[in-house]
Amino acid sequence: MKKSVVGILDNAQSKMSGYAALLNYRYSNLSVLAQPEALLCVFVDLDGDKFAIEKVAKARNAPERDDQFEIYPNDQDLLMPLVKAINDVHPEYKIELVGMDEEDDEEKFILATVPPVDDARYKFLTEAVGVLSDVCKAQMDATFNTATAQIALKLAGAPKDELDEAKDTLKKIHDDAGDIAGKMKAAKEEEIEKAYNIYKEERDKKKEEAKKKAEEAQAGTQMKMTPGDE
Repeated sequence: MKKSVVGILDNAQSKMSGYAALLNYRYSNLSVLAQPEALLCVFVDLDGDKFAIEKVAKARNAPERDDQFEIYPNDQDLLMPLVKAINDVHPEYKIELVGMDEEDDEEKFILATVPPVDDARYKFLTEAVGVLSDVCKAQMDATFNTATAQIALKLAGAPKDELDEAKDTLKKIHDDAGDIAGKMKAAKEEEIEKAYNIYKEERDKKKEEAKKKAEEAQAGTQMKMTPGDE
């Protein structure tokens, strides 16, 4: 295979792998769980200069929760700039300032909680997953079509088997990248469905508990009533 054709194939593979990686990054920012990648796009403004969050704070997942970040500023003066920066990127997060020590309320860290997947959020997330998947597919298809045209131009007049080999290799690159993107989409959809089912179970449980309490209260009122009450 000609070196120039190998270069076209390598470039196409690099681009398609990049689109798949970008899709994964974008999915991580559709927060269902507290994924570290969701904080990569947070930049803190300090006197007009922008700093990546890892330069001014240490972040970790909450020890016993999979929907929370704990963010510890390098200096307490950075608390509010950090809150603003996180809120700018993820306005859906619930932000709280928590004391680092129960006996000392002066030192605080940020507790960021990802919202539950309720009905409205479920609709938004599922639609967003589909849109981002379509964008990724369109980018991969465009790269495939461009590379196909470039290969045809480079191999004009070459033996058919040489052209077929290059096209088959390109198709495999495209299909493999598409499979990776498809698995990412399926995994994100499964993550959303799981969180939505947990939300519905908790919602139904609360409704049932409220109904039971109302029935018990009504029964108690009826038991207290006597003919003399009228």
